[in-house]
Amino acid sequence: HQLGSTVDFTTTGLGGGLAGFDTTPAYAWLLENANRYGFVLSYPKNNGYYIFEPWHWRFVGDKLARDLHSSGEYFYSMDQRTIDTYLISLFD
Repeated sequence: HQLGSTVDFTTTGLGGGLAGFDTTPAYAWLLENANRYGFVLSYPKNNGYYIFEPWHWRFVGDKLARDLHSSGEYFYSMDQRTIDTYLISLFD
């Protein structure tokens, strides 16, 4: 994707497609574990900014991903100044 910080996941059971990814064990695993590796779901269900895309995940760094996961917040719901305090460490 544009900045090289997002990835789309699929599984062999979907034949390389994206539709239905939210019903797979891979999606369930990502919801619970992706934050440990610095990834967050970009466009979750019922968000106010874009359609639900269960396959689309964004790298935001370990600390921000863990904090978002534990608080139940979403990346695009956060204030940009708050996000910047986390992201600056990615470039040090």
